[in-house]
Amino acid sequence: MRDSLTARRPPLWLAAAGLSAGYTVAFGVVRWVDHFLTQPDVQDLRLHLIAARVGLKYGWSHIYEVDLQKEAARGLSPPASVIDSMHLFISPPPTAWMLAPLAGQSPAVSYLVWTVISLVAFVAAGWLLLPGGRLTRVTVLLVSLGLWPVHYGFWDGQTVAGTIALLAVSYWLLERDRWALSGVAMALAFCLKPQDALLLPLALLLSGRWRPVAAFAVTGAVIVATWAASLGPAGIASWLNDISIIRSNPYNSPLTYSFIVGHNAAATGLELALAFIALGLVWYRRDRLDLVFSLGLVATTMSASYLHEFDVAILVVAAWIVMRTRLSLPMRIWLVAGIPAAQFIAIGLPIPMLLWQPIWMALLGLEPWMRRREGTIAVPRESERPLALDSSRS
Repeated sequence: MRDSLTARRPPLWLAAAGLSAGYTVAFGVVRWVDHFLTQPDVQDLRLHLIAARVGLKYGWSHIYEVDLQKEAARGLSPPASVIDSMHLFISPPPTAWMLAPLAGQSPAVSYLVWTVISLVAFVAAGWLLLPGGRLTRVTVLLVSLGLWPVHYGFWDGQTVAGTIALLAVSYWLLERDRWALSGVAMALAFCLKPQDALLLPLALLLSGRWRPVAAFAVTGAVIVATWAASLGPAGIASWLNDISIIRSNPYNSPLTYSFIVGHNAAATGLELALAFIALGLVWYRRDRLDLVFSLGLVATTMSASYLHEFDVAILVVAAWIVMRTRLSLPMRIWLVAGIPAAQFIAIGLPIPMLLWQPIWMALLGLEPWMRRREGTIAVPRESERPLALDSSRS
């Protein structure tokens, strides 16, 4: 009897990780509740609600007009009513459209509803991709929720959880050779946070998987045509003007390499070089869908010139994907090292994460070699098999 109970106990490291992550998430929930009770309108979600209110009142072609955004922000608490180069709606039009049902609600109700929707989407995405039993999945989900970029995205009412969910679905579909639906899901992800997955279609194309990219392009063309029709020439001009206002503020890129080398040509050159290397590794490892997808996301975050703290949360999708196969010891160690690197962002120190990403990129490229060197390669799982690859390459 005693031996039976011992056999059913989870490994000590798994139980400890789950408990520690649970405490961290509990702390995050306390912060969410406090934010909800004290300042539910002081988060980025309000910008999407403001744009939705402008669209419903004046027409969707006016959602990027700064003066109308300022007018719609009146009545909110003093910090929330500010519309400036740090607080301005520049997201794609669908983010305003989808929040139209909440535009007439109070900030507290809107924030609560959006948080619940985002949390359900995030958990469902993790459950879809993560391997292992229930305890393993719950533990990894708790660790993911405890990461500062993920927590901050929820706390700020961001749309990054929706992007994570759609990209997870896109990968899951592509792994099963359902390339058309995968491309559609990827295009929908671009409706929320295009800067978080910008190089992913190029990565898939370089790996020979042109069919999901074609579906992405067709779906994206329909969506963009709808955007353009809803905005009109004047609305598009206002959007471009708002983007220039945001980009003129250096504080809007805290998770880019400009934080280290400054906003100059050196930063641009470094970001382009890292993207080029990552895409080179994509081509080199083109037979591994999991590595191609993950490298596409890492290439995006490393090459971005506009990236906030919550945007790097997109890397949890890449982590979930590579965890679906048996990992080498260096890869496992570096994934664990990514946890404190992400937490340092909470105290204004993004350098550990900026340094962590290129090394992870290199490890992703070396992963098959490291696994062979360890001599413990098992029968490939779905993400490693070339059968699905052949049907999506010409």
